[in-house]
Amino acid sequence: MRQSIYRSKDRYGEFLKASKIISGKIAGIPGVVGILATGGVGRGHSDDFSDLDLIVYVRDEKYREIDRYIAVGGLRHKGIELDTPVRSYDKALREKSPSAYWSQVRRWDRENSKILFDTRGRIKGLLKAKLMFPDREQEKLMKRHSRKVTDFLIYNFELWSKRGRSHNLAHTLLQATEHLILWIYAKNKQFQPYVPKWLFYHLETGRVPEARYSSTIRKPFTSPVGSIADARKIRAELLELCDRIGLPLEFRSPEEVFEEESRNWDKAPEKTRHYLGW
Repeated sequence: MRQSIYRSKDRYGEFLKASKIISGKIAGIPGVVGILATGGVGRGHSDDFSDLDLIVYVRDEKYREIDRYIAVGGLRHKGIELDTPVRSYDKALREKSPSAYWSQVRRWDRENSKILFDTRGRIKGLLKAKLMFPDREQEKLMKRHSRKVTDFLIYNFELWSKRGRSHNLAHTLLQATEHLILWIYAKNKQFQPYVPKWLFYHLETGRVPEARYSSTIRKPFTSPVGSIADARKIRAELLELCDRIGLPLEFRSPEEVFEEESRNWDKAPEKTRHYLGW
């Protein structure tokens, strides 16, 4: 991560030194296969608000034993919070990618990591085998996020324009923009980061060409929405951006949706209309 992004003091050197000392000791434990530095150390910037994140990969038969005294949460030493989960190397190798185990967030985390210890290149091989982004997964994610952007930026926005107030519209803009960002990441085959903290990661680090539109993308998060007019102005900019980057939207008003649902009722089986009608 580029140091210039954040205002906080960079403690990367201190964190990296501590990581190497810890990993040097843990590497001597029988059953340890490898150690990854993730988090700030893996991404290249650590500060007062960072954890020292180390993933310790061990063989199945040693997992429970090592987990008991290494994966201890809630520890702070010399002003640094420690996060040292133990993971089964055998399980990580067995699980397919992509999968619930090898999720987008986990692959993003492991992609942004630094190998500190590796027996016979096993961790390097594991990452090479699992950090894939298949075309099928990309297509699925792009469709999902495009549909969500449509829902929030078109249908829900119009609905809340008629029944709500400016804060309702502000919320729909935020929801739409979150999915717009994730669509951009999928388009560029960038793994989804841990959204509660790192939604803007690929935009802030310039890893996607759409980063040049960051000023527009940030507006729902930074511009005041005190009126419906404010919300409509931001929405217009987002709609223009979607068109510019090729994000497809289906323009359907609430009235159009209601008409379609009414037609669906007319086409529904008689038994369905009997039990659900009044």
